Amino acid sequence: MDRLRGVFSRRSKDSGSRGNSLDSGLASSMATTDTQQTAGEASSSLEFVDCPFFGHRCYEPVRELFRTTLGQVYLARNKEKGGKGSQVVIKMIERGPSVSKHVESELLIHRKCTGHTNIVQLIEVFLTPRFLAIVLEYAPGGDLLDYVTSKDHLSEDEARWFFQQLAVGLAYFHSIGVDNRELNLNNKLLTGDSTRPLLKINDFTYSKSEQINSDPNSALGSLPYTAPEVLSNTMRHGHQADVWSLGVALYKMCVGLYPFERVGDATDTRTTVQNVLGRIARVEYEIPSNMSPPLRDLLGKMLVKDPGQRITMPGIMVHPWFQRNMPEGLLELNSRVDPEQARQSEAEVVAVVREAQMSTRNMDVDNIDEMADDILAEEEADDLLEELSLTRGGEFGPPGPMQL
Repeated sequence: MDRLRGVFSRRSKDSGSRGNSLDSGLASSMATTDTQQTAGEASSSLEFVDCPFFGHRCYEPVRELFRTTLGQVYLARNKEKGGKGSQVVIKMIERGPSVSKHVESELLIHRKCTGHTNIVQLIEVFLTPRFLAIVLEYAPGGDLLDYVTSKDHLSEDEARWFFQQLAVGLAYFHSIGVDNRELNLNNKLLTGDSTRPLLKINDFTYSKSEQINSDPNSALGSLPYTAPEVLSNTMRHGHQADVWSLGVALYKMCVGLYPFERVGDATDTRTTVQNVLGRIARVEYEIPSNMSPPLRDLLGKMLVKDPGQRITMPGIMVHPWFQRNMPEGLLELNSRVDPEQARQSEAEVVAVVREAQMSTRNMDVDNIDEMADDILAEEEADDLLEELSLTRGGEFGPPGPMQL
């Protein structure tokens, strides 16, 4: 049983649940059978009359995958002449404050990954009257965490197949100045049910680019994968924190448990979190003796407390365990990425996002209550009420009758 999954996972298994991230339920929603897809496709188009992009010239909704406080996520069919009915995922983010600078940076990172086999592709962005729509490649094979959990753990050969793809994708991010720091198995999607499914890196919500002067300590990522220097707020270079997380992912694939998880851990959340945090801080883990010596060596070099002593991504790429049974052409993927082949230029993407950042909500009677709820939900609501003299008592209470 994967105890830490219930404690730390951000994803939602309920397509109707509400979370904090548009990616929180995407992986589970993508794990859909062909039967379910067919049923969804057979639905009447009238079912989607309220879909934000209903009637779009290129995309028609197949079904709603899930929704969060930030918006909705749909499976859609590409109606374009060259689309051949292919399916895509469309994320809807409400225009206005929800379209943050992080959304913009995520999209620009996605665009830089155009053509990379192991990274979910950004197809385009467009606007509806109320939403920013982000069109992404669809990966129907579920996520890697589900895949590992279904088998309890993977053989070294199978784990290496996924690890090689993940490492190459991560190396590409590093080459363009991006630290992932959301590196975990449940946002790594698979393309199908074959014995050797391709891996697709999906979640860039917390990626930070060195080129926009971001603070690498500002994003914690998923706790079981978090490096000691992140917990102690001493991280100076996010690349090495990613190496640590990659080591945790490899360990999880091969063992079926996280390196800092124990079978006898308490079932209550607080105690489990405390135990895991303590073990990460102390770098307290064991490498099973039944692992091959090369794998034991690689894990031992990745899960090192001092980032300066930890193996680097280039070091991983030349390690004997990594090099074994290397898929043909895999190491050349990073040199074949070409953002200029993207459907939209960087300037076009930025223009769409900037327009989406401007709220389209009008000040009318129909949405006064909604706007008031939004304001009162903010942390500053009490200060606002005090400033408006609505909560003052005594000598600062409501004004008395006007004196004539």
